[in-house]
Amino acid sequence: MKKLFFLLISGLALPLFAAGHPFTFNDMISMQRVGSIAAAPDGKQIAVVASEYSLEANRGNADIFLIDTATGHMRQLTNNNAADFNPIFSKDGNTLYFLSSRTGTVQIFALSMEGGEARQVTHFPVSIGNLKLSPKGNYFSFTTEVYPETSKLCEIAKRDKKKAESKCSARVYTELFVRHWDKWENGKWNHVFYMPVKGGVPVDVMEGMNGNCPSEPFGGPDEFNWSPDEKTIAFTTKLGRDRAWTTNFDVYAYDLASKTRTNLTMANSAWDSSPLYSPDGRYIYYLAMQIPGYEADRFRLMRRNLKTGKTVNLTENFQYSPSGMILSDSGKDMYFIADKEAHFRIFDMNMATNKITELVSQHTNSSLLYNGNHLFFTQNSLVAPTEVYKFDLKTAQTTKISHFNDERVKAVAFSEPEEFWFTDRDNVRVHGWLLRPVNFKEGQKYPLAFYIHGGPQGSWEDNFHYRWNLQILPAQGYVVVAIDFRGSTGYGDKFREAIEKHWGDRPFHDLMDGLDYVVNNYKFVDKNRMGALGASFGGFMINWIAGNAPNKFVCLINHDGDFDQYSSYYNTEELWFPEYEFGGTPFQNPKLYEKWSPSRYVKNWKTPMMVIHGGHDYRVNLSEGLSTFNALQRRGIPSKLIVFPDENHWVLKPVNSKFWHKSVIDWMNRWCKPQKQ
Repeated sequence: MKKLFFLLISGLALPLFAAGHPFTFNDMISMQRVGSIAAAPDGKQIAVVASEYSLEANRGNADIFLIDTATGHMRQLTNNNAADFNPIFSKDGNTLYFLSSRTGTVQIFALSMEGGEARQVTHFPVSIGNLKLSPKGNYFSFTTEVYPETSKLCEIAKRDKKKAESKCSARVYTELFVRHWDKWENGKWNHVFYMPVKGGVPVDVMEGMNGNCPSEPFGGPDEFNWSPDEKTIAFTTKLGRDRAWTTNFDVYAYDLASKTRTNLTMANSAWDSSPLYSPDGRYIYYLAMQIPGYEADRFRLMRRNLKTGKTVNLTENFQYSPSGMILSDSGKDMYFIADKEAHFRIFDMNMATNKITELVSQHTNSSLLYNGNHLFFTQNSLVAPTEVYKFDLKTAQTTKISHFNDERVKAVAFSEPEEFWFTDRDNVRVHGWLLRPVNFKEGQKYPLAFYIHGGPQGSWEDNFHYRWNLQILPAQGYVVVAIDFRGSTGYGDKFREAIEKHWGDRPFHDLMDGLDYVVNNYKFVDKNRMGALGASFGGFMINWIAGNAPNKFVCLINHDGDFDQYSSYYNTEELWFPEYEFGGTPFQNPKLYEKWSPSRYVKNWKTPMMVIHGGHDYRVNLSEGLSTFNALQRRGIPSKLIVFPDENHWVLKPVNSKFWHKSVIDWMNRWCKPQKQ
């Protein structure tokens, strides 16, 4: 007999609701969004980037704050209409360096900790990013875009100006990518540079390489790092004309003295990334996948002896992907974050024994820093936006040290999330979240909103999301259910890999089995008033449900989802993804592209659907949304199409986001008709 298991993250038997009003879009947009953090060398202060978003300005703006780690006292260091971000302390702690766009381009600025105004350090003719300070404090490293023919910043600026002034708008391509994520490729590459802190000419450590570091579109500063003696910079990039259909990123080491580069991971044809040197300089650690072409493969933590070249896999038996690794000063411990069962947890690896200990188990943790006896990090959850925390390595106590949003959170009545587990038809244990309506009353029936995540190798984590926040619809009187079907991350290799070549059966079965269990075990759910909504893979699944479970829901919402796998392959950009998921190209192996195309089942469609798509979405092209809407209209099904011409796969601009949220609520209310509470 299959069983259903329940767990409240609060540890209580019934949901708790804070005094306050139900959560709204205006509450969400008003939250200060905590970003990157930097610790002073003595650990007594933390620099924090926090952004505020304005509907009137239709954008966010970032400033830098300073927090006393003992008292929590906070003061604002920058207050500018331009963005101030990426703070790093000098080695003596007397100066805070940061990036700012206040001059029209992004440059390095310096702020004395004794007070005064920030001074501009660099005056480059182009913008830079991903600022770092070398281990001894002698060099800056940063990234900027270059042309294949030149790394000289003044020449790059001249070419940019000439292109902008040209009346000819033609773009010419002879290889992929043509477009990537949300932009047309412009013939430039992201390269890593370094220069002395005291001033000098920036040096491109990737000069002549047709590759990016950080990688696009989501790479970051963890993709390059300094050796402790400041003689080498290790970086990650991918080369070759096959870059659109391979995941073969490699880690290179650049020697500052000889200006030579060495590929350290040539033997591995899968993804290598995130180099990190040991404090004594003997080893370089990095992350490596094992399966070429599989972007969702698990990262393993590798250790390479820089003298002998011997490489050891340290985490083969650890079923989760490490990220954000940092080493203790002695190098005896490595701390990292990994996605495990819907929580991004913090772990400690003893480098002598390889024993891994879980330190922080709850919520979503990121931006991990080490400083003496403490770890500093940011944390958020389904009921709280991001704040800064510290973990005492001696007492194992976690303390919140920032309070950006305390008063805003107190004003809101959140639904307390409940975790549950069920066993599906194939005897696989599957995780889900359930949120009851705010002001829930026993004995009443409530409509249900069934959320389906994207990826598909993603997860519904315990985090405070600004696009798919699971608190929005409980505030409108809905039960919310979100299930991590097979293919989701954080549940081990076998669970994640189960979706390969099975897009339309295994995840679909898990979703339907989970929904049935919720309806059968939570008697307050009205099974006649259920709507489903999802984005990306979730949007594909909405189209799949429309044709394969046409009687399950009274309405559907499809955000940026595939309609036809054939057409999607030929108009997307990262070709390695469908080629791995469907066992090859559609001209090599058309069977699965046909089998898992929702377009085959349009004859069964009858459920009202709202379709949303971004005009700059080059991952799932706008044509997929238009095709879905064409099918709905031709079938005579009540439907609505919303196109955001200036958005990508995500809706990011505040005014557009407000319209998106109102449209989702209105569509759900039109068909599910929640009772007045």
